[in-house]
Parts: sequence; C-alpha cells; structure tokens
Amino acid sequence: FVHSRKGTGDTATALAEEASANQTLERLFVTQGDGPNGAAHSRYADRARKSRNREVSNHFQNGMGIHHAGMLRGDRKLSEQMFADGAIKVLCCTATLAWGVNLPAHTVIIKGTNIYNPEKGKMTDLSILDVQQIFGRAGRPQFDTSGEATLITDHKALP
Repeated sequence: FVHSRKGTGDTATALAEEASANQTLERLFVTQGDGPNGAAHSRYADRARKSRNREVSNHFQNGMGIHHAGMLRGDRKLSEQMFADGAIKVLCCTATLAWGVNLPAHTVIIKGTNIYNPEKGKMTDLSILDVQQIFGRAGRPQFDTSGEATLITDHKALP
C-alpha cells in the first residue's frame, strides 16, 4: 500500500526494475507459463492489453498491477480480478482497496506512514485504524493459513 495514486505506478515500476536488475523478475513475479497462475495470466492477457489505462497493461507484463480511486471502475475491477485469480502476484494500491474491497493477500506492506491530509494542509501520520484495516487484508482465515504484514516507516516515527 502506498499513499498516492502516482505512487502506485511508481512503486510497481521500481519493483520491476529492481527485480529485473537482480534477474528475478521472471522467477518471482511473471505468471506466464504452465500451472494455474499461467492459465490465469492467459485468461487476462487480452483484457489487460486493451485496458484504457496504459499502466494496467504495462505492469501486467511484469506480473504486477495497480489500484487507486483515480482509475476507471472497470480498470480497478480488472486489477482486483487479476490479483484474486493469480494472474498478477503484486498489486500496488492506495488505501481505497483496504476500505472498499474484500481482497485478501498473503503479504501486505505499507510503504510509509507519513501521508498528506488535505483538511490540515500538511503531512500527518497514518492512523492506527488505517494500519489495522490495511493489515487486515493479510492472511484471511478463509483463504490462507497464515499472513504477513510489514510497516515501512522512518525511525523518527517510532515511539
């Protein structure tokens, strides 16, 4: 989870570039090939390519997706379905996904705790309620036997 719409695409791009540089992109993220994830990838390839949102199409090829409120509803739904069905392994999203959609994940990462609050006109800490809601996506009992949640923050934000 990231805290801006632009951050979803930027984070997916950075992950793909880092994995590609380490020669792990194909092995860890891309779902093409044999097996259930490869079949899911094949089912969604045409829809992802035809998406009006170029980022959906571009990130799909790297086994990743994006999700934020600025996307068309159809593209958000497509990203949700691709992730749920295993066609993509990583979904970079804003907190919109945690509050409005029942989409579980094995691992959830919150990238930063400093968010812009437009009402206050300044940066504020992510609320504990938001953290709990986001972490609640990880390891849902009806879908997984365990889950992992990671919070990335500045050292000065720690108690």
